[in-house]
Amino acid sequence: MKHSITLILLTVGFFISVKAQYKFLNADSVRNSFRKQPDDTAKVNRMNDFAAGVMSIEPVLAREALTDARIAAEKIKYNYGLSVSYGLESRLLFYQVKFDSGKLLLDKAYALIEKNTDKNSVIQKATLIHTYANIYHQKQQYDSALTKYLEAIALFTQVKEENKIFFSYYNISGIYNLLEDTARAMFYAKETLRMAAGSSDSNYIMRSYMAMAEAYAGEKQYDSVYATSRKGLRVARKINSVFGVGKFYSLLGTYYVEKTKQYDTAVSYYKKALELYSSIDIYYDIALIKQLLGNVYLKKGDYANAVTYLKESDELAERLKLDQVRLLTLSDLVKAEEARGNIAAGFAYLKAYTMVKDSVAIRNNRKLASELETKYQTQKKEALLAVQQSTIRQKSLVNYILTGSAVSLFIISLLSYRNYKHKQQLQQQQIAELEKEKQLLAAEAVLKGQEQERIRLAKDLHDGLGGMLSGIKYSFSNMKGNMILTPDNSLAFERSMDMLDSSIKELRLVAHNLMPESLLKFGLDTALKDFCNHITASGVLKVNYHAFGLEQLKLGDDTEVILYRIVQELINNIIKHAGAREAIVQLQLISNQLQITVEDDGNGFDTAIFNSSDGIGWSNIKSRVEYLKGTISILSEKEKGTSININIST
Repeated sequence: MKHSITLILLTVGFFISVKAQYKFLNADSVRNSFRKQPDDTAKVNRMNDFAAGVMSIEPVLAREALTDARIAAEKIKYNYGLSVSYGLESRLLFYQVKFDSGKLLLDKAYALIEKNTDKNSVIQKATLIHTYANIYHQKQQYDSALTKYLEAIALFTQVKEENKIFFSYYNISGIYNLLEDTARAMFYAKETLRMAAGSSDSNYIMRSYMAMAEAYAGEKQYDSVYATSRKGLRVARKINSVFGVGKFYSLLGTYYVEKTKQYDTAVSYYKKALELYSSIDIYYDIALIKQLLGNVYLKKGDYANAVTYLKESDELAERLKLDQVRLLTLSDLVKAEEARGNIAAGFAYLKAYTMVKDSVAIRNNRKLASELETKYQTQKKEALLAVQQSTIRQKSLVNYILTGSAVSLFIISLLSYRNYKHKQQLQQQQIAELEKEKQLLAAEAVLKGQEQERIRLAKDLHDGLGGMLSGIKYSFSNMKGNMILTPDNSLAFERSMDMLDSSIKELRLVAHNLMPESLLKFGLDTALKDFCNHITASGVLKVNYHAFGLEQLKLGDDTEVILYRIVQELINNIIKHAGAREAIVQLQLISNQLQITVEDDGNGFDTAIFNSSDGIGWSNIKSRVEYLKGTISILSEKEKGTSININIST
């Protein structure tokens, strides 16, 4: 199972169109308003519509409205309204992952209108069947789920309500994503996009972007994942969809993991998604996003955080019976524990993974492509099962002993092999660490050599050539007092003196850039403040400098020089390329972590293109940060500026 796979949203809300004014309603006023109305079909319909509208933002208020609607419907024997109430309440239970209770309510709702043939009842039956499909889908019973989705599509088509087919197509695309049938997943995703294009419903448009982004992820078209997710994010924010924003943050995180390998950026997006999912208690997606966080920490080599998130994901997925999520978490836990040297724990997770995989294999297969294939595979499986049962009955005690011996031998061999592989991995890791140490030593030598050469050049220019030019100026000044010059010669002499002054100033500026005196005399904080003030005074760019907690900062001279060069190079890049009017340089010391932030209000750029650049300036910045064993992350949007964050352990 690929780690980049994104499990789908199970959409049950056909008619949920959250109106903005619902957010500001007072619960008591709403309750009293409904209860003052006479018990009739119009009141029941209004309460059901209200509950559907506020279900995703005020679930408690929705449940109260449904209870009142059900009481009124039973009182006047309004079976259709009672069926709608039961159906909506089953959706609330679905959101809470109470599938068995939700199915009981669905059974009641369906029985009330099963024999009705009017249009509204047919639409209600199709809606309930779709919700049945959602439950089967969530429980990973994909054959039953697909059958129900197709039934719902047929009923909606029968009464010419094709627009309501949208969510069935959406979820069918999701099933094929899970089965890694990318062609069919993309086909149904494009169908949702086609239907959304003919609709003015922003919710449809947002969900179609979700379907397309997930289908692109399945096909590993990560640039398309990024572009589609950005579009979807704008729509989700526009309609204040908490889930939608979280979903697109998750997809953007997948882009940064799989395409650009910017793991810190991916973590920030995943954590934003987790915060949003947690605020609305969507446990299904909470389990998934924690798995994704654990996986990205595993890729970073942060095994402690990886195990923490993966364990939380696995515990939640096991409680919710989400085997697809468990397969991912258990696979990653095996790798993380092996990397930490916990062989026993890794082997325990491997056993659990094998059991879950066997369970999923029974349900999760590709026989969903057609009804005939389903029947064929079912008959084939029954025949095979009959043969296996017959064989089992014929086995003797000797067979069991031989089988047990073979299994024991296999386990011993497996443990021996895993121990060998672990030792081999440790050796490779030690070799990699030695090579990295050599690279760091080489980088240190280069950086020290560069700075020593800068200091030598600065001193030679300032004390040598600078002194000579100052002496020449002094001599010329004395000569002028002893010479009689014509007006023209006097003017030429003054111009020559001015040029000599300019040369001396330029020389001092070059020497200062090579090695600022304030850095050597007063330290990093003062040197950066002087540098930013100098840039601002030049009029090229306004640079605001802020520093917090640097009184406690203790760094060596070499480290301060490297940090100064990093900030200097970043500001020079802004001046050359960003087209910015204003920039901010901020240094903050928090718990032995020096955080450096450089932001501008310039043109912005595509960070993926920037990360693949091999320009000298950017290479120098990255090599210096790596030498200090720091991390660097970039956030940038076209026309919205750029923010570069660097963390250095002190």
